Amino acid sequence: MEKTADGHRRFSREFKIAAVRRVQEGEELCKVARDLKIGYALLWRWKKRVVEQGEEHLYTVGRRVGQAPIVASAESKDRRIAELERLIGHQQMEIRFLDEALRQVKARRQEKNDDGEAASSKR
Repeated sequence: MEKTADGHRRFSREFKIAAVRRVQEGEELCKVARDLKIGYALLWRWKKRVVEQGEEHLYTVGRRVGQAPIVASAESKDRRIAELERLIGHQQMEIRFLDEALRQVKARRQEKNDDGEAASSKR
């Protein structure tokens, strides 16, 4: 590990691959992160990249010089679209449920009395 000019740590590609392999072999992600003194989220991102794109997409810092931006495979795009469609469907069900609940609450609510005071509620 080396440090950049601004003081950030720079991890080698080999270090990243070794860390991800430990997780893939069954060690807990938080334990590996603690042992290597790196952040849980950082190790999680490395693992995610390896799972989705492969080890060849782990670099020392950023992309390789002169390399085109990484384009996700059609399979990973289809998987992401399916995940988002499931999420939208779930959100639509929640919206319908809450709309119906609101309608029922409004239907049960009593109107105010003529004297301006709030009506008592039924139990």
